[in-house]
Amino acid sequence: MKISFNNPAWVRIRATLKSAPSLVVIAVLILYPLTALFIQIIFPSLFDYHTSWRPSFLPLFQVFEDQGNVAALLNSLVIGLGSALIATIIGTVTAFGSQRAPRTMRLLLDLAVWLIFFAPSYVIAQGWLILMQSDGILAQLFNLPPGWSNWFFTPAGLIAAMSLRYFPFVHLAMTQAIANVGDELSVSARMLGAGKTRIFWRITLPLLAPALMAGASIAFAEGFGDFGFAAAITPQMQIPLLSYQIYSALNEAPVNYSAAAGLSLLLVAVTAVVLVLQFRFLKTRNYATLSTHTRRAAHAPQKLTPISAIAFVIALLAIALPLGATICASLWRHWANGVAASNWSVYHYAQALQNGSQGLQALSASLAYAAIAAGATMLLGLVMALQAMFGKSLVSRAVNVLTIATIAVPGLVLAAGFVFAWNADWLIPIHLVLYGTAICLDMAYIAGSLPYAIRLQIGALSQVSANLFTAAKVLGAKNARVIRVIILPLVDATVVSTFFLTFTGVLFELPASSLLYPAGSPPLPVLIASKFNAFEWSQGSALTVIGMAIVLSIYGLGRYFVARLLLRRDYAAAVATQAAGPSAVSHSVQPAQRAVGRAAQPAQTTAGNTVQPAQSVVSHAAQPGQRAVSHSAQPAQLPLPDETRPARGME
Repeated sequence: MKISFNNPAWVRIRATLKSAPSLVVIAVLILYPLTALFIQIIFPSLFDYHTSWRPSFLPLFQVFEDQGNVAALLNSLVIGLGSALIATIIGTVTAFGSQRAPRTMRLLLDLAVWLIFFAPSYVIAQGWLILMQSDGILAQLFNLPPGWSNWFFTPAGLIAAMSLRYFPFVHLAMTQAIANVGDELSVSARMLGAGKTRIFWRITLPLLAPALMAGASIAFAEGFGDFGFAAAITPQMQIPLLSYQIYSALNEAPVNYSAAAGLSLLLVAVTAVVLVLQFRFLKTRNYATLSTHTRRAAHAPQKLTPISAIAFVIALLAIALPLGATICASLWRHWANGVAASNWSVYHYAQALQNGSQGLQALSASLAYAAIAAGATMLLGLVMALQAMFGKSLVSRAVNVLTIATIAVPGLVLAAGFVFAWNADWLIPIHLVLYGTAICLDMAYIAGSLPYAIRLQIGALSQVSANLFTAAKVLGAKNARVIRVIILPLVDATVVSTFFLTFTGVLFELPASSLLYPAGSPPLPVLIASKFNAFEWSQGSALTVIGMAIVLSIYGLGRYFVARLLLRRDYAAAVATQAAGPSAVSHSVQPAQRAVGRAAQPAQTTAGNTVQPAQSVVSHAAQPGQRAVSHSAQPAQLPLPDETRPARGME
């Protein structure tokens, strides 16, 4: 019996086998750690010294009988909701202020918002602590009496600080939405006699509901599960939070497995419920604002408006106060001497960067971790995005769905899964106990960044026609050459952006670093947190400033490389269009066809000449959905997740 390898069954099998490596990567880095964590809810003795598969829900019930856990849950809910509400108000004000500000002020306002967005939450939290404590920066500058800031060290003060940290999520979601709302509806309403206030509440704000809900839900998810603020605030304010309870359960002796698993499941469940409610709400109405009849504002305002001034002051204070306090503290040689002229020095910077110092070792380790994680994330993200976009198997679709689902998992929960997954007894005979090693820590960094990298690169690849890939394959081109000659030139800016975004995110990643770092070799975020917890404010501040300077430098370098790639693509597209003559406009598909033909004929042309025609098809294909966040901040050059939490791993 003759077997045909071109029948549909064999085609599906081959497609499944090609997509299987992506599923293996997802399983090893994400599914296995999460399974190892959540399975203990049913089998609480699975990771005990004497392993038992006996199911029991009693330890889970005991978790919620603990008054500390209940208080942490209630505190997290109240603080998360309160900070999300205030952040939504602030973000809406700053978004409207940005749209109604002169060009220069709009750029400065957006720059301040992006700085807050990129700053790790525990850096912001420590800055507020340095500023507001009884003998802090403000007390020494203005000779304030002891106890003047007691109000700040309460849930209300924590809500205020966290709302100033999370309003950029609402701002970035609202800015483009406001720009997309045309003025034809408001003009019609004014002609019918409606005032500005009525137009805002009855027309403008309802049309902005999707962006408002998206920003608010992300702000709540970040506030509810934030570990950066919890790590900085809980030891100082004695306010128990859910994320810190998980961390404490994993650091008990012996480890409280059931508490860590139960609280982690609760954290994920609440976050998922909020996101599901958001999606269900948006399905109830039509919020379309863009059409062929949409009219936008012709030009930006030339004069400063009151709302723009308020927005600028809020954004400036939100970033200047905590980071300014951190910089001041880093320049004080002795904390007790305060603002005395003789006390200003770069002593702590010199100590941190001294050869063989603990600070330099931690910084070097974090840079190495970040470089490895960024490179691996960039390559894996590209390959898995290609399979998700062009693969036709069920496995490809499963990988696509899983990457979306795992974005909702907080970094602390994923790191907790790594503690159990790679420290299991069954790994001892095969010598695969990776917990406590640099390999395990870098795997956690990659696992936290990979879903965002895949989604970003899927966004870029979605603008590349599958016909280019298919035509090149028909003409005999191999997969590697198709990717190198056709695909990569069209998405190279996004690929490079993924590297730099992952690098800057890993450098200040705290949850995985705190739980998984090798003994005796703390990375930079762990060392910074330990300095602050030991009340060594100046030393911790100096390390923070050094790290932030490196992050901003790497970010600037990434923007430079992306800009060069885009300029090269635009130049190549212009040259190709000019060489094609007038017919290039009416036959724009021809350059892509020539690129496909040359990809299949490597001996007839050089790689450089092959890239140029393909670039004329999609001159900005590496800017997938990035313009939807903010035109003025040009996020297309360095796209963001979703979020998040650049800081997601940072939180």
